[in-house]
Amino acid sequence: MARPSIILHHYLRSPFSEKIRVAFGLKRLDWCSVLQPRIAPKPFLVALTGGYRRIPVMQIGAEVFCDTRCILDELERRHPTPSLHPPGCAGLADMIAAFADRSLFAEALGLLFGLHGDRFPPELHADRARFTANLFDGWDSAKMAAKLPSIQCHFNHHLAWLEALLDDSRPFLLGPQASLADLGTYHPLWYARENLELSVFDPSRYPHLTAWMGRMRGIGHGGEFALDPREALAVARDAAASVSPPGAARLVSVVPDDWGFDPVEGELIALSADRITLRRHDPAIGAILVHFPHLGFLVRESHARAARL
Repeated sequence: MARPSIILHHYLRSPFSEKIRVAFGLKRLDWCSVLQPRIAPKPFLVALTGGYRRIPVMQIGAEVFCDTRCILDELERRHPTPSLHPPGCAGLADMIAAFADRSLFAEALGLLFGLHGDRFPPELHADRARFTANLFDGWDSAKMAAKLPSIQCHFNHHLAWLEALLDDSRPFLLGPQASLADLGTYHPLWYARENLELSVFDPSRYPHLTAWMGRMRGIGHGGEFALDPREALAVARDAAASVSPPGAARLVSVVPDDWGFDPVEGELIALSADRITLRRHDPAIGAILVHFPHLGFLVRESHARAARL
């Protein structure tokens, strides 16, 4: 069998990676799995992205897709069936997924680190504090623990919302077919269920939600094939000739607007309401296209460009 063209850079306990892995299962796709470190440095990843180190990242040849929003948009474009936007749920699925990515995930994360932060190594706390620009109380377990009652209350409230949404026996959040709303909501709850004790997240209190999680788990991850990080770089290098040569495009940097403010610099070759695309050059690989969603990212004049003016 030929090696699948889709390469996912991820780590096993990453909740946002689980979101994409289940999307592969939903669309019945084969893919290559490249395991990346949980904390910096990530040399085999930033060689592809130019500095962006969030997980997951999807690679197809010499094209790199950053952020789950961009990854899912590209999967939908290349593999439209089954759709992540079934009939009747346009817009609503995106809004629910956005809520889950931000609020629901932040609550699950706050509960985990507030309750069990002392179990994590100091280097992980330091890495996450730098990466999130000291959001989440600078990843200080004691400070996060002080907010646990409020976080637990908010989390329970949102679980009750989801339980009520499923109360009419619909199989998925928006009807008979799984959608982007299900993918976005599943991964924070998967993370919570994997890491929190029953006193914090007791499935018996939410029977409809628990049954839904079982259906989501049953989707699986598609066909997974292991790939060494060096092989992924070789794939990009072999495909680099397919990327258009540098021209006179505007030099910019792209940076997230929430955390992980590592800028990626390159030539701006495409900009739309949905996507930002840079062309950059890596000495060891060659030309690479790096794609970002426009929502959640900012385009700024490149420091290299500004220095020449």
